[in-house]
Amino acid sequence: MAEDLGELLVPYMPTIRVPKSGDRVYKTECAFSYDSPESDGGLYVCMSTFLGFGRGFFAVVYMYFVVITSLHPRLMVYNLVVEHNFPFFLCYSFG
Repeated sequence: MAEDLGELLVPYMPTIRVPKSGDRVYKTECAFSYDSPESDGGLYVCMSTFLGFGRGFFAVVYMYFVVITSLHPRLMVYNLVVEHNFPFFLCYSFG
């Protein structure tokens, strides 16, 4: 399976860049609308320009760049409930 995935990605490797120290990665909001990772379709990040865009603008970005490699980060929110039935003590060690 991993070899098959690697073979599929080989033609697109020249379009993928690694962000450098001066590059800005827009991964919190769409460049064209107010979509965010919490939106229904999520947010896609272009791996050559590092622009974020929503699902509705995927076709627009594809028409501009013709070949697009994008990352679709998923935001998962967990609600954790922790109950303590014992006294909680802070211990400091100076030594």
